[in-house]
Parts: sequence; C-alpha cells; structure tokens
Amino acid sequence: MYGKAIKYFFSIVCILALILASIATIIQLDVVKNAVSYLDEQLPVIKFKENILTLENEEAVILDDEKILEYFGIPIVINPILEKQDAIEQYKDLAVKYKRVIVFLNDKYVVISDKYNYESENEEGIEEKNYADISQNFIKDMSYEYGKQDVLEYLRQRTSFAYYIAQYFVVYFGMITLLYVVYIVLVSVGLWIVTKITKFKWTFKESLMNTIYASTLSMFVYVLYMIVSYFTKFRISIMDIISIVLIFVYLYLILWKQKKNEINKDKN
Repeated sequence: MYGKAIKYFFSIVCILALILASIATIIQLDVVKNAVSYLDEQLPVIKFKENILTLENEEAVILDDEKILEYFGIPIVINPILEKQDAIEQYKDLAVKYKRVIVFLNDKYVVISDKYNYESENEEGIEEKNYADISQNFIKDMSYEYGKQDVLEYLRQRTSFAYYIAQYFVVYFGMITLLYVVYIVLVSVGLWIVTKITKFKWTFKESLMNTIYASTLSMFVYVLYMIVSYFTKFRISIMDIISIVLIFVYLYLILWKQKKNEINKDKN
C-alpha cells in the first residue's frame, strides 16, 4: 500500500506537470513565432564569417520591440562599427531602461547592466565574450558566411513542440514534487503526532500514505490557480496556506469516515 501511494503521487505530479508544460509550450511557440516574424521584417542584411560580424549598410540596429523582449528577455543592439567603451557609453540609457541590453560588436558581444557604474573604472555589471570563444562549439565551417536567413532558420529549428514541452515538463515536475514533498512530510509528521494521542493510532507510514492521497485535491487546486494567475491578474497571497488547509480538510474527512465505519461495526 505504501509503494502504491508513492506511485500514485508521482502519477498525479506527472499529469499536472504535463498539463502545465503543454500550456507553457503553446504560449512559448507563439512567442517564438512572433519574434522570428519580427526579426524577418526588421533585421537587416548581416554577415558573420571567421568570427567577424558586419552589417551591409553599417547603420546600428536596435531591437527592443515587445516581441523581442518576450522571447529574448533583453533588447538587442547590433552595431559592429563601435568599440566596447563607445558602446557602453552610447547604450547606457537603454541598459537603465530595460535593466540589461546586449550589444553585438565586430568581434564580440557585450551585455550592459544597469548595475554598471559609469563614473568608476570598475566593470561590475559588464559582461563580454569574443565570438571566437563560443563559435567553435556551434560553427563547424568557419569559412562559411552566415547571414540573416541562417539566424532565422536556427530560431525556427528550436520551435518544435517536443523541444519546449520536454524542458517545461522537467521544470514543473521538479517544482510540484519539491513543493508537495515538503508539504506532505510536514503534515504527515503532525498527523502522526495527533494520532498518537488519540485512539486512531496510525504509524508514520500510514500517516504518510493518507497524506499523499489527501494532497490530490490540493495539487489540482494549486495548478488551477497557477493557470488562472498566469492568464489574469488574479493573485492569492496565502495560496500556500490554502494548499495545506485543503490537505488537512481531506485528512479530516478520512478520519471522520474511519471513525464512522468503526461506530457502525460496534453497532453491528
């Protein structure tokens, strides 16, 4: 029975994680589609060869549309003619506005954070990396000239349903498992102590098993709340407390049912 309860718990977690992962994947695929479509319209002719990035018209490109921010989480600047310090000075206001901005230069990219102190020589808040340090892991033919269509095709290849649902499933499975394992252990300990001082003398395993079954309603309600809160502004600050209360209510019903059965046995 104990092993069956454990299997039951992970089966429920898998179902809920799959539901959340499917919803998140559908949303993410739409975000990627919009971002790729925007880049197809706004991204100029770029060339990347032998770890050097160039623009055909040499005019700086700033991509800070909502579609870009939803997908990348950070505005993108392409300005290969600037040096690092010039880029930091020119795009510091953009970094302050969006917290961070990434600037693609001729031979490297620089991430400028709003934590950077422009009045000191300390480069805290500045991250940089040469293209040569990362291209060896992704580019097999250094002599090939990569362009805009190669960038778009790379992003499109990452838009498969399986690619995202696998990632989201792992995240949600881990999150729900960690959250409810803590809840279940704490409630089980409390339940075991309570039954020790009552006539329902459950062992810890029995308390744990019943708490696992009792957590079912709480998990479904919590996941439903996550879905609703994601699509709306609806928030409940004490949702964690409500989740635990639901477990206790379910356990009370189990104890009440057991007590009723014992009373019926005594009558018979």
